[in-house]
Amino acid sequence: MKKISLKVLREKFEINLENEFFEYVKEDLIKLQNPTPKELLLLILEKNKKEYEILKKIEKFGREGE
Repeated sequence: MKKISLKVLREKFEINLENEFFEYVKEDLIKLQNPTPKELLLLILEKNKKEYEILKKIEKFGREGE
């Protein structure tokens, strides 16, 4: 378990993350330290696109198994 302190949009947060999950989100947490509005928007869209593509693949595999 890692205790993380970070500032996002001038607000300080302290959160606890499992070590494995921390490694997964570490780069995103770094990007959030001093983001511009454009960087925040792109980060959100990038994550949503990845999730959307994964869900579409799962849906496709589900239809193939019918």
